[in-house]
Amino acid sequence: MKPLACITALFLATNPVVAVADDFTIEDEELTALPKSIEDAIRNRQRFEYPTCKLIGKPIDLSGHGANSGFAATTADACDWGAAQGPIWVVLNGTKPTTVLEYGGYSVTLGKQLRNGLRNVAISAATAGRSSESLWKFDGVRYAKIKESVRLNR
Repeated sequence: MKPLACITALFLATNPVVAVADDFTIEDEELTALPKSIEDAIRNRQRFEYPTCKLIGKPIDLSGHGANSGFAATTADACDWGAAQGPIWVVLNGTKPTTVLEYGGYSVTLGKQLRNGLRNVAISAATAGRSSESLWKFDGVRYAKIKESVRLNR
């Protein structure tokens, strides 16, 4: 098991997100161009910091009722990434798609538990010096960070 996967598995085993595999990673070779409505939901944010970057992503099952209930996205070709982490957006799909989470990391893991109709989310990130895992829950409008675990790698 990869070190980041071990960290994710440990975090999820001790926290009730209850999933075992990443649902989205920024380096997934199967990420593709986003539907225009999803890309617009990301790009039209007030503080969008990546105007020259192409966006890519894939559908995710945010609601627990269908693979296209949401999308996870990042920038293509490591545009504006740091050390093994990049920007991540989670967009709730619908008649007017809405960006409900914007954060930096490496992977997104969806939990089984729902809060206000959407699944809990864990975001992982790791570099040679540190690793982190954050737990997010939907407050009815957007995701709020509930907990973060940071470890220094030695």
